[in-house]
Amino acid sequence: MRFDDRLLTVLNQPASDRHDAAVRWRQLVDLVARAGSNSASPVVAQALEQIRDEAAHVEEPLRAAAARAVAALPLPLALLEYFASDQLSVAAPVLAAATLEAGQWRAILAAADEETRRFVETLHPELSGAEADLTTSLVEPAPEAPPPPPPPQPPAAPSIQSSLSEVVARIERRRAQRELRQPAARDRSAPPPAAGAPALFRWECGPSGEIAWVEGAPRGPLIGRSIARTQEVEGDRIDEDVVRAFAMRAPFRDGALLLAGDGLVAGEWKISGVPAFEPTDGRFAGYRGIALRDMPAVAAGASEILSDPDSLRELVHEIKTPLNAIIGFAEIIDGQYLGPADRRYRERAGEIVEQARLLLAAIDDLDFAAKVHSGASGGRVNLADLIDRAADQLRALARERQVELEFAVSPQGAAAAVEPEIADRLIFRMSTAVIGTAQPGERLRLSVDQAADQCRYAISRPAALRGLSDRQLIDAASADGGAAFSLRLVRGLARIAGGDMTVAPAGFTLLFPRA
Repeated sequence: MRFDDRLLTVLNQPASDRHDAAVRWRQLVDLVARAGSNSASPVVAQALEQIRDEAAHVEEPLRAAAARAVAALPLPLALLEYFASDQLSVAAPVLAAATLEAGQWRAILAAADEETRRFVETLHPELSGAEADLTTSLVEPAPEAPPPPPPPQPPAAPSIQSSLSEVVARIERRRAQRELRQPAARDRSAPPPAAGAPALFRWECGPSGEIAWVEGAPRGPLIGRSIARTQEVEGDRIDEDVVRAFAMRAPFRDGALLLAGDGLVAGEWKISGVPAFEPTDGRFAGYRGIALRDMPAVAAGASEILSDPDSLRELVHEIKTPLNAIIGFAEIIDGQYLGPADRRYRERAGEIVEQARLLLAAIDDLDFAAKVHSGASGGRVNLADLIDRAADQLRALARERQVELEFAVSPQGAAAAVEPEIADRLIFRMSTAVIGTAQPGERLRLSVDQAADQCRYAISRPAALRGLSDRQLIDAASADGGAAFSLRLVRGLARIAGGDMTVAPAGFTLLFPRA
C-alpha cells in the first residue's frame, strides 16, 4: 500500500467517540512523522490540517505521549511547527531532539508562544543573539584552567556538564563572593534612609535599560537611571550581575543598587526584575521589577511582594521554561530516542522526569492560585457539590489501586467561603495523594460536614500511615510517589486561601471558613 493510501485510510476512518478520535489523531501524527520524501504530498497537508484541528479534543497527556514517540525521527517542518504551537509540556521532547537550520528554527519560533520561544532560545542561544557563555558567567566566572573531560555519555544523547549538586555548590560560592563584596559597598558612603523614606518601589524600563516608570517612590532620582551599565554617576552604582543579566535577557534577583545623595530614595536597595517581551512579535520590551531597602525593616515590603499575584505569576513563568527543558532532555534519554542508553542513565532520567513533573504540578498550582486570586472578590462553594463532581475520578483512581472508597456527605452540605476553583483543586490534590499511599483491599472514608464556623472535608489514613506523628508522616509519605510533597503543597495553598489542612490520628482534614 502506498504511503498516501495509508494516510487516506486513517483520514477516512470514522471516530464515533472521543477515544476513537484520539486514536486516529495519534495514528496521523505517527504517519506524518514518517512521511520522509512524501512530506510535500497534498494528503500529508490534509493530515496536518486535521492534526491541528483535532488537537484541542485530545488530552494533553496523550498529545505528549505522541510527541515522545516520534521525537527521534526527522520530522517534517510543518509537523514541528504544529508541536511548537502546542503547550511546551507537549513540544519539549520534539524540539529538544530536532536538528534544524537557522531559517527553519525561525519558522518554529514564529509558530511558538512566548514560553516555547524562550525554551528554544535556551537550547540555541545563537537564535536570540545571546552569547552562550553568558549563562555560565552569570553564575560563576569561568575557571582559568580547562575543566576535566566529562564522563562518557550515551551516544547522541544531550550532554549534561555537571550534576545538580555541583550547580548548587557553584551558586553557593557565588553567593559567598557577593556577601564578601557587600561590606565594602556599604563602606562606600551609603547614606542611611531619611525619615519617611519608602521601603519598596516598583519600576519598569524599556529595551535600552533606562527606567521609564516608577511607583512607590519619588520619580526624579530614578527616571533615566540605566540598569544596562554599571555607571557611577555622582556615586550611583548597580551590581555587575544585573548588567550581565540584562545583556542576556535573563531574570535577576537581589542585585545591589546604590543611590547616592540625601533624598528619600538615597541608600542601598536590592533590585529584582524579569524581562518582558511583546505579545505580538516576541520582541524584547524591557524589564519590570521591584526594589527593596537593604535593611531588616523591609520585611513588610517583602510580604507585599509575596502576596502580589502578578509578580508570582511572572516568577512561575520564569521557572517553567528551564524545568520543561530538564523534562525534555530526561525523556529523550529515558526513551532512548537518539540512540541506546545505559540502564543506569535511563533509571536516573526516569527519576528526574518523575520529580520534575511533581515540581511542575506544584508550580502550576501556584500559578492557578495566583490567577484566581488576582480576579477573586470573595467566593463561596458547597463542598458537597465538589465531592459529587470529583467522585467518579477518585473512584477510578481507587480501583486502579484496588482500594474501596466510602463517601459520607452531610445532608445540608457545607457552604464554605473559598473560591470554588481553589477548593476543588485542594480536595482533589489531597485525595489523590492519600489514595496513592493505600494498599490493595483497604477502605478509605471521605466525609464532608460543617461545625460552628468551619466547613470540613476529611479522608481517613491508610494503614501504612497510622500511628505516625505529623513529622513522621511526612518522612514516611515522601518515599511513596511524592505524597509528602503534595500534602505540604495542599497545606500551604489552603492557608493562602484562608483555610488549613490538619493531621489527626484518624486522617487528614481540609478546613475552610463557613460562608
